[in-house]
Amino acid sequence: MWISQYTVRFAFNEVISQENFQAVQKFNWFLQKNLQHKLVETVASYHTVTAYIHQKIDIKCLQKQWLAMQMSTTNEEIPSRHLQIPICYDEEFALDMQRVMDYTRLTYEEVKVMHMSKAYLVYLIGFLPGFPYLGDLHEQLFVPRLKKPRKSVSASSVGIGGAQTGIYPLDSPGGWNIIGKTPFTLFDVHEKNSFLFSLGDQVQFYEITKQEYSEIKSKGV
Repeated sequence: MWISQYTVRFAFNEVISQENFQAVQKFNWFLQKNLQHKLVETVASYHTVTAYIHQKIDIKCLQKQWLAMQMSTTNEEIPSRHLQIPICYDEEFALDMQRVMDYTRLTYEEVKVMHMSKAYLVYLIGFLPGFPYLGDLHEQLFVPRLKKPRKSVSASSVGIGGAQTGIYPLDSPGGWNIIGKTPFTLFDVHEKNSFLFSLGDQVQFYEITKQEYSEIKSKGV
């Protein structure tokens, strides 16, 4: 077992944007390639990368390598995926749809169409194991989170809050506005790759009926 003896945190511009996140993601990939056997793991967020290592590293040397890569004309493509995620907006699952409609003055159909209208970037995996923070939400769907969070939100519920949408991987407390549910499992500790999503993935939702939801769910996807 590798044990982290040192923690190094690298901070970027404190702005939540796709451009800034691309720089974070690129640096995260750079650390994973260049620290090699010294690295336990890295944790990237909106504007920081934290490296957990078990040997001391030469920060100045690392900075020179990073600058050299920045100036290089050869740009390595960072692996990412475009994932299609089914969602059922049935009233049984859309617990806060009326609240969203009242706040945005949109119809049920308009909320659904807007929510499915774009591909979302996985900015962060956090809060719960496998919980993806997906942005950027359509501006007309910006709705504050619940003033009083629920004591329990069922796993695979899809919610919106502020400028983001997300999916609960486990039954847990939560204050996002629930507008639907996916039949997919986001976190499985028994799988080699426990998380459905990774940083930098593009996520697109598409609508399914309640019957289709039950059929997919029964297959244990």
